[in-house]
Amino acid sequence: MSESPLSGVAMAPAIALCPGEPRLSVEVTNRLLIRHSLNRALARAVVHDAVAAVMPLDPEEELPLIATQVQALGLRSEAELEPWLAAQRWSRDDLRAMATLAERLRRWSHWRFEHEVEIRYLDRKADLDCVVYMQLQVAERELAEELHQRLRREEMSFAAAVEQFSLGTERDTHGILGPVAVSATAAEIAARLRVSREGQLWAPFAMGERWIVLRLERHLPAQLDAATREQLLHELFAAWVDSQVEALLQGDPLAAVPRPEQPIAS
Repeated sequence: MSESPLSGVAMAPAIALCPGEPRLSVEVTNRLLIRHSLNRALARAVVHDAVAAVMPLDPEEELPLIATQVQALGLRSEAELEPWLAAQRWSRDDLRAMATLAERLRRWSHWRFEHEVEIRYLDRKADLDCVVYMQLQVAERELAEELHQRLRREEMSFAAAVEQFSLGTERDTHGILGPVAVSATAAEIAARLRVSREGQLWAPFAMGERWIVLRLERHLPAQLDAATREQLLHELFAAWVDSQVEALLQGDPLAAVPRPEQPIAS
């Protein structure tokens, strides 16, 4: 008979599910975390809290973030906040920590990775470029080849071919897909779009159980604008967090988180 998760009661040290009893032993808690695949989420929370701890915010910056958090919880007054905190077993510090977590992580990632953005952009530019393309998909190779020839000879429009024969959701847009980042398309499609000229019609190719005919309409080169910069900063930060999480899961101690010498302006 398997041991009950609550069999750790009265063992020390122990972890409380709520103030007082019942309690779980550290051994049982660790086993539950691994069994239910919660250890990775816990490791990520450890990393996030370690980053937040070294990223200062001024009190006047914290107040509107806390107010937004309280409003998002649907709490309309101080009288409603106190019982909610009690029910969650949160302190005011817990509320402040959760309300300001995202902003602290954002500011730290800017401070830590801003100088790496341009290198990341050059490495990722081919995937960040956007395209508008036309696609149709059918089940039979022979039909795909026939449609390809008719399109090549301009005997019918791509939109008409899609509306009559395509089995995909592109029928809703008359075959037009995008603008979309090249990296967001299926690997078989992305490989062709990366090297396509505008107007280039590709011969049918298999993708799963369907045959695809593809034509590039427009190529929209990526630019290192504010939105792209934020995306790349997020990618750099996420990759760093993942590396710290993997280290923790391998049994290594959490490396010291670099600490900004002074608050960074938003």
